[in-house]
Amino acid sequence: MRSPTMKRQLRVMVLTAALGPLVYWGPGMLEAVRGLDMFAVQTVNVTGIEVLTEEAVIERMDLGSFASVWGDVELWRARIEADPLVRSVEIHRRVPHGLLVQVEERIPVALAATPLLEALDADGVRLPLDPTVHRLDLPIISSRQSLPDDAVVFPDEVSSLAAEVEHLTATHQDFAHRISTIRWYAPGVVAVRLTSPDVDFVMPMRTTGSRIREGESALGHAMQERAGRPPAEVDLRFAEQVVIRSESSGPALSTLSAGSR
Repeated sequence: MRSPTMKRQLRVMVLTAALGPLVYWGPGMLEAVRGLDMFAVQTVNVTGIEVLTEEAVIERMDLGSFASVWGDVELWRARIEADPLVRSVEIHRRVPHGLLVQVEERIPVALAATPLLEALDADGVRLPLDPTVHRLDLPIISSRQSLPDDAVVFPDEVSSLAAEVEHLTATHQDFAHRISTIRWYAPGVVAVRLTSPDVDFVMPMRTTGSRIREGESALGHAMQERAGRPPAEVDLRFAEQVVIRSESSGPALSTLSAGSR
């Protein structure tokens, strides 16, 4: 003889198996089962979050007291993605009464002036992260463009530099971690100021990691000749050459070919 619990589980299994055709035939038929208590949302699991909290994500969904696992997933997703810290969301039903929410957060890559320093991601989206709560040891983007108080996305001049920081992080992580500031040097060319040693790397956007390492090698050679004192600039704009300058945009201290070290 089946117990009440076993009977309930059997009903859930039978009804769940029948939902495939219901979904196929359209939302009108599916609406009939949304009000059943056995499909009421009881658990919501959130993954992929580091800055956001599970409670904040669930609050964004605004499920209400009678939400069903067969509720409007697209509406819930849109509500979560309205958070500026969220890049994308996927929501999966866990029948009979669970939801799995997979969140991709926006990652801060740099700081830019608003005029206060605020974090932004590689798309230039302004991220509401309190620096007193979150330790943001990030490069500072130097730009003359101002940002309106209500703007969500930084201007293109700033956003492009943020994307370049992300590229450098993926290309040469150790180099990227030593960036103090980044700014435009010329169209398509950036000047990256390092903290150690205190020197500017002048290079085209999307410079490869191997090319940066050539510049680091030339920098090491130049510092040996200068008793450990760094030059002002390491210029990587010229094919198969690294130009070392003692003064910013001044005459070259030395010019080394890529294969001479």
